[in-house]
Amino acid sequence: MSNDTTTLLSLFGLAQLADSTLPVGSFSFSLGLEGAIEAGMVGTIGELEEYTIGALYGAAECDCIALLEAFRSGESGDYARVIDADLRLMSYKSASEQRSMTLRMGHRLADLLRSIAPSSLSNDFYDWIRRELTPGSYPIAQAIAGLTLGVEERGLYAAHLYGVAQTILSASLRLMRITHFDTQRILRKLAPLCERLYNHYGELTLEDMTSWSPSLSLAASLHEKGSGRLFMN
Repeated sequence: MSNDTTTLLSLFGLAQLADSTLPVGSFSFSLGLEGAIEAGMVGTIGELEEYTIGALYGAAECDCIALLEAFRSGESGDYARVIDADLRLMSYKSASEQRSMTLRMGHRLADLLRSIAPSSLSNDFYDWIRRELTPGSYPIAQAIAGLTLGVEERGLYAAHLYGVAQTILSASLRLMRITHFDTQRILRKLAPLCERLYNHYGELTLEDMTSWSPSLSLAASLHEKGSGRLFMN
């Protein structure tokens, strides 16, 4: 019998971070899906899948780069670089809905961490946010959580992308004629894509970040001005 408790602790921490019941408020957002549906951009299962794929690419080209940079910098003790990753990430969030979502969720995760896994790092991160030394975006909070809970890098990357997909697909159940079987099929199909995104974007730096995700930005903008209000904007 294996006594590799580190691996089990890492997996447990990963499961906790990826849990849809993690109280950070992701259920309140649709990542622009509500606006996309109202504008006629998404109406079928195939279009929902394409929209989710676009969101994953957008995350890989921006949020995930900052997440990995913060995780690696935090692991080496370079906390100035962690804050730099946070500041740079927020500079790429042009839509107010995107900014609101990542800050609300980031602050809630930071507050949760100091309660369930208090450490010098999680306490410091919360204090940086309180003193406005760093914005406290969700991907950076996830990096701090990964370091605090002992989650390895690839698992943390998967947890973030899973959260992006799950936020959209969970919202689709309340916005479209779709079943849980449909959303689970889409999630299963997206798993190989997450592996490819890590292999392709995993070594990029903050200087390589981009926010070129026109469909998501358009959907977010439409939601801000639209009549649909089931989800936060």
